[in-house]
Amino acid sequence: VVGYALCILEEKETSACMVPHKTLYVDDLCVEETERGKGVASALFSAVKDEAIRLGCYAVTLNVWEGNDNAKAFYEKMGMTPRSIKMECILS
Repeated sequence: VVGYALCILEEKETSACMVPHKTLYVDDLCVEETERGKGVASALFSAVKDEAIRLGCYAVTLNVWEGNDNAKAFYEKMGMTPRSIKMECILS
């Protein structure tokens, strides 16, 4: 195994401002360091998108840690765009 994608199917219910829909959330996409740059991550992400389509999902979503510029650039190259920014204030 040189890489994997761990995904979670999320089903959103109807609310006042949303219609029901499904998204495939990528919890983790990882490629062995020695295999990076060989198209493994692109193939994994393509498989994730294909599975999302097969499941009837509206979108594929994920989170990227601030400062992980390589991951951000990769996902943007895959056609993803920022949807929101999650912020925190560390208290201790």
